[in-house]
Amino acid sequence: MIRTFICIELPFEVKQSLEELQDTLRSLSRGVRWVRVEGIHLTLKFLGDVEKEGISAIAAQIQTACVGTAPFVLKVQGVGAFPDFKRPRVYWAGVDDSSGALLSLQKSIEEGLENLGFAREQRRFSPHLTLGRVRSSEGLKAVRQALENTALPPVQFTVNQVVVMQSQLRPSGAVYSPLQVIKLKEN
Repeated sequence: MIRTFICIELPFEVKQSLEELQDTLRSLSRGVRWVRVEGIHLTLKFLGDVEKEGISAIAAQIQTACVGTAPFVLKVQGVGAFPDFKRPRVYWAGVDDSSGALLSLQKSIEEGLENLGFAREQRRFSPHLTLGRVRSSEGLKAVRQALENTALPPVQFTVNQVVVMQSQLRPSGAVYSPLQVIKLKEN
């Protein structure tokens, strides 16, 4: 079985901006486990454990879902918390999809994977980049104040591909390995 998800990887410039923000916040709270910057990505669909033999069918379905989707631009901007700043479980950076291309692509992927037997996500798709997960309330007030007073400089990037990714859980954190890369093309 392979723990699998579908995502968009981020360019160096975006990760660098997120790492600078994390560095500012890291010293404020021991109650947050900050995501390693090399592991930050934009998840489109989490599949869970998948049989190795099923990966090619998943990749083919993603390829089909990507047909007609040209490369598009996203902007990383803003920060927030799920469910909110008063009861945070996850801190995140926002992703602006002003063209609607990301939402359309994610919907196509969701529908295509449903045809392979993967349950449709019940929650509305909320594009974000996870920065850290709250483990305890220690120092959260300082993190909240810093995030409310910090403007993450907007960083644009072009999405050129979608990745079928493997996630291997280790004591040091998850390790990600691309299984298939599907390029977006003009039609």
